[in-house]
Amino acid sequence: MVRKFIIYLFLSTIIFSQQLTSSISSDNINITESIIYTIKVTDTDENPIVDISSLENFFTIIAGPNIGSEYKFINGKKFSSRSISWTLIPLSYGVLEIPQFTVSISEKKFNTKSFSINVNKQVSDQAAKELFLEVKVSDNNVVVGEQVILTYTFYTRIASKVLSTEFPEYSDFWVEKLFDPVGVQFTPESWNDIEIDGYNYKYLKMYEVAIFPIKEGSFNLPSMIMKIETKNKDSSFSRLFWDDPFFDTFSQMTRAKILVSDPLNIEVSPLSDVPKDFTGAVGKFNLVSTISEKDIDEGSPTIFKLTLEGQGNLGNIGKPKISFPNDIDIFEGETTVDKNISNNFSGSITWEYNLIPRKHGLYQIDSIEVPFFNSSTKLWSIASSKPLKLNVKKSTIFDKNDKDVIFQNSKIIRYNRLGSQNWISDSNLKVHNRIFLIITLSLLLFVLPFFQPAFKFLKHKILSFIVFQSALNRSLNRLNHTQSIFLDGPRIITYFFYQKKIINTFNIDISTLKILLKKKIKEKDFEILSTFLDKCQIESFSQTNDKENNKKTINMLIKILTDIDKYV
Repeated sequence: MVRKFIIYLFLSTIIFSQQLTSSISSDNINITESIIYTIKVTDTDENPIVDISSLENFFTIIAGPNIGSEYKFINGKKFSSRSISWTLIPLSYGVLEIPQFTVSISEKKFNTKSFSINVNKQVSDQAAKELFLEVKVSDNNVVVGEQVILTYTFYTRIASKVLSTEFPEYSDFWVEKLFDPVGVQFTPESWNDIEIDGYNYKYLKMYEVAIFPIKEGSFNLPSMIMKIETKNKDSSFSRLFWDDPFFDTFSQMTRAKILVSDPLNIEVSPLSDVPKDFTGAVGKFNLVSTISEKDIDEGSPTIFKLTLEGQGNLGNIGKPKISFPNDIDIFEGETTVDKNISNNFSGSITWEYNLIPRKHGLYQIDSIEVPFFNSSTKLWSIASSKPLKLNVKKSTIFDKNDKDVIFQNSKIIRYNRLGSQNWISDSNLKVHNRIFLIITLSLLLFVLPFFQPAFKFLKHKILSFIVFQSALNRSLNRLNHTQSIFLDGPRIITYFFYQKKIINTFNIDISTLKILLKKKIKEKDFEILSTFLDKCQIESFSQTNDKENNKKTINMLIKILTDIDKYV
């Protein structure tokens, strides 16, 4: 009897001692299929602790960690186990490895088993499937800045419901969404019909984006992942009521399925033979220039607008070089981008300038040229505007019309005085204070035109001095109120040095600004600003928005501009 008890105790210790097992749902899958990786530990009430971050080099984790618990009672004694699982999608073809991991429970450590998974390419015959997710790419061999359109479409032959969608992110591309289903209420009318190889499908466009590479290289784009709920006939169900459709729902079986789009590779080549005045335009464009008033007085403002319209990377185009005539003060206005996403990403970008001529005369704003890489012909092209004439007239205090009005009114004005009269004798004329004041004002109005150029010059000098002294405060205020330091930073820096008279114009690009500043500020300060300006050309078009990093960058710029203001 004792012997049997010892044997029973020994076997129980072996059976119910703490053990760890690891498993996968399949070791042979297609590139768009998922697997479940599970780690299970027996005889514990604690969750296992494990770091599987190295898996993300080969798989996308679309679900998990999911924790499961299991309890058993044997001979009045409770036995429990815990499991942890993840749902994985492969990132590439071939044989992928799930390595051995170390799992910690309390003070004990266990090692999992390693697995090899054979990942095959997607079956080309999509029509053999009941449902699938398709991605179409407009072009996978492009140059830096060239538009690529990605369209994701869901096809199904069975009743389906979209439970969740994980949209891909493109960290090395500037992205414009052409169709985003977030907030869209899909109805039965939203679906379209199509026939593929004799099979009737319903399809729905799920997502569409235009992406623009901001650097050269080979890029593997992430897949789009959808969780679908489907309803299929249960072949094991026997109808009790013949073919009555009312009871058809009892024979339906609901299942969840993961759909993954095919992975994509985009090859991005650098632009070659880049023109001198190239500012980043890639696509197909036209250039139009307009002016609000073509006939003005000297000192009066007029608005000049330059509009680049077409299809391409509108948000990644810098200001073109414009040579305005001399004797015209130029003040930069707003830059507006109008987008049209009804088809391909198109629209226009408009640069606005306020012009104030200092002298009268006939001015001409020459034709402006914007070189761009034509995405259709794969060649360099130039968008040109037409030259504009500006007639500036000499300014006067009173023009002819003013004099005519005064002359006409002088004939019809009559003065009536009521009450007792105080007559002034011709022999003893008394000049009243009011009459003296009128005479003095008349003399001032008479001599004012002779001093007007001097007044204008003095006013210009005073305003220039005020702008010079307040350049730092204006720049710091703009830095503290900017919503995007990488978009507004170059413009704020350019304004600062323009108002400090270090550069003669603010209508310049980043490359020109760096050339002008290199020999005019200290080398250490130039290196810091140069690094920031280079970073702006990349960060301003990425999808990341690191508020903490932006704040550090703003504080850095405030310090460097304050230091520069002390010696320039």
